[in-house]
Amino acid sequence: MKIKRLTSIALIAAVAASLTGCSLQRDVESLQPYAPSDGVNLTLENLKARNVLIIQGEGGKAVLIGSFINSTNGEINANIQTTDSSGEARVASFSVAAGQKFDIGYNGVEGLALDLNATPGSMHAVYLSDGSDPIQMLVPVMDGTLAEYASIFESLN
Repeated sequence: MKIKRLTSIALIAAVAASLTGCSLQRDVESLQPYAPSDGVNLTLENLKARNVLIIQGEGGKAVLIGSFINSTNGEINANIQTTDSSGEARVASFSVAAGQKFDIGYNGVEGLALDLNATPGSMHAVYLSDGSDPIQMLVPVMDGTLAEYASIFESLN
């Protein structure tokens, strides 16, 4: 009788474990780092780009926005470069003080104005340099659908 009871308990435990197995397993995908923002993040050797994206307005008006963080003890001279719809290069050069953040398109600083006819939801190539070779970022193109970008979108129209 004891063996039958132990077998039954073991069988019930095995069935219960298989039905709730998701709580016993590690979800490997949840261990992947991700950027909790709408834009793209990129870390160069000395400069971090955060939430870089393009807001597309009507009539070909667009603006690139983002934040840039200097994690060093010295000033960094950085460049962002992209092309507009006509193929013309658009460049923004800026300095980020030691241990500081610099915003483009936030906190009273204008974004990089673009003549762009991109479809919201698409990606657009942008190159970032902190004095070294430029690194490509594919940044998302957004519109004014999200409340946090509505005022930027409206200022373009």
